[in-house]
Amino acid sequence: MKKNITLLLLILCISGCGLEERKKELDERELRVAERERMVILKEKELLLFEDSLKRNMVLKDSSLLLADSSSLPLPDSLSGAWDVTMLCTKTNCSGFAVGDTRKETWLFIKRDEAVSVRAMQGEKLIRVYVGTFKGEGFQLSVPPTATDSLSSSMTVDLRLENINKLSGERVIRQADGCSSFFKVDVTRSAVSKTNL
Repeated sequence: MKKNITLLLLILCISGCGLEERKKELDERELRVAERERMVILKEKELLLFEDSLKRNMVLKDSSLLLADSSSLPLPDSLSGAWDVTMLCTKTNCSGFAVGDTRKETWLFIKRDEAVSVRAMQGEKLIRVYVGTFKGEGFQLSVPPTATDSLSSSMTVDLRLENINKLSGERVIRQADGCSSFFKVDVTRSAVSKTNL
């Protein structure tokens, strides 16, 4: 009986030592896997930063190529088409407008001889036409007066070319009674136009 107990204790001791060693191996393996995961995450972050850098460089390159030949230009073909426009009222002393008002339109840029025509649409409805010029870095547009308009009223838009898919600037409405409204204008290429590039 004493032999059996000794033998049992010996077996338990041997198997206990083996368990401790296996636990140590598993812990080491877990540390190696965790280190590999950390390295993979770091590599993914590096690749994302590299990809963002490439995209920024491509946009800068595209916009610099676009602006290189544009000192007296008619509308470049790359800017033709539909653009989504958001206008935010930033300052006004006119009734009918309030700071914070937002207007959304779709603008269609069209080349007409040496001038640029912009058709402002809300859905399928034409609400106004701007005419103006492309100056290489942006547009200077205005709404021509009609027979029913007062000559002392005006609507002008100055836009800067940020990149081939974005313009920004300001719209100013001056009414016959002397009041003025200023809008911050953000213009981005319509998803429909992007797919046609």
